[in-house]
Amino acid sequence: MAAPVPPDPDRMSADTTDALILGGGMTGLTAALWLRGFGLTHLILEEFQLPGGQLHEIHAPIDDYPLALGRDGPRFASLVLEEAGRAELSILVGSPVVRVSARTKTVRSGKERFRGRTLLLATGLRRRWLEIPGERKLMGRGVSRSANLDRERYAGKPVMVIGGGTAAVEDALLCAEVGCDVTLLHRTAKFRARSDYLARARKDPRIKIIPNAQARQILGDEAVEEVQYRVRGSGMTRAVRASAVFVRIGWEPRTELVRGQVGLDRAGYVRVRAGGATTVAGVFAAGDVCSPRWPSIANAAGQGAASAREMAGFLGRLG
Repeated sequence: MAAPVPPDPDRMSADTTDALILGGGMTGLTAALWLRGFGLTHLILEEFQLPGGQLHEIHAPIDDYPLALGRDGPRFASLVLEEAGRAELSILVGSPVVRVSARTKTVRSGKERFRGRTLLLATGLRRRWLEIPGERKLMGRGVSRSANLDRERYAGKPVMVIGGGTAAVEDALLCAEVGCDVTLLHRTAKFRARSDYLARARKDPRIKIIPNAQARQILGDEAVEEVQYRVRGSGMTRAVRASAVFVRIGWEPRTELVRGQVGLDRAGYVRVRAGGATTVAGVFAAGDVCSPRWPSIANAAGQGAASAREMAGFLGRLG
C-alpha cells in the first residue's frame, strides 16, 4: 500500500497552512483532495498511525458506496490510502490533538503547535462504552465491539448483546446464525433498530430479548463468564451466563476540545450551516461530527468535498 507523504513536522509547525484538518478519515481525506484541487495547502492531523477513521470499524461487506462494494472497511481504507499516497496528501499520523483554539485556528499536538487560515473539524465519532466494572478489564477477552469481527470465536456459546439500535439487533441475529444462545439487553422498551431486523429477532428462538434492563457488571477472571443486570423497577440484580458481551450502545461526537468555542447541539454535535460553516468564522465541520442523522461513507465524503469548497471561498480562491 502506498503511504501518504508525511510532511516535515518542524516546518509545518512553524508555518501557517491554508487548511488545517483534524481527522484523517473519509471526510478529512476527501476535503484535502479537493483543497489541493483549489491550489490550497493543507495538513491533516491524524491521531492514529493509520488514517481511515471509522472505515476501520466496518467489519461487514460494504453495500452502499461505489468502489467499496463487497469490501469490508479496512480493505476499502487500504484502497483510499493508496489514492491518498498518489495524491501526495499531507498527513501527520500519530498526532493526537490535545488543545484547540477555534478563534485563532491553532491546535497543539504533543510539543508541536499548528495553525491554519481555516480549520476543518473532521474528528468523527467514538464508540460509547458501558463504563461498568469488568468491561475494560475483559476487553478482547469476551467484551467485543462487533459480532461481524468476533462471532465465530463464540459459535455455539451463550452471548449477550447490549443495545437497542440496528447494530445491536443485527449482532444478535449474526450470533444466532452461528448457534449462539443470545440475550439481547436494552435499557428501554423502545428499540431504534430497523423494524425488519427487530421482527426477525423476536421470532428467533435463540434470541431472548430483555427490555428495560441495564447491565451492572461483567464478571470473569481470564474471560467473560457472567453478566449481572437489573430490570427497571424490580430492585433485583439478576445474572446470566455469557462467554461474550457485544456492546452496541451507539456513538458520540468527538467534540470535547471545541466545547464552549463553537456551537454544539445538546448531544454535542457541531452545529453547521450549508457547506459546514460553524459559528466561528473560518472554522468548518464535516462528516459524522456534525451529522447525527446520516452517518455514512457517502455523507462523510460529500461533506468533505462541500466543506473544502466553502473553505476555498472563505479564502477567496473561487474567483
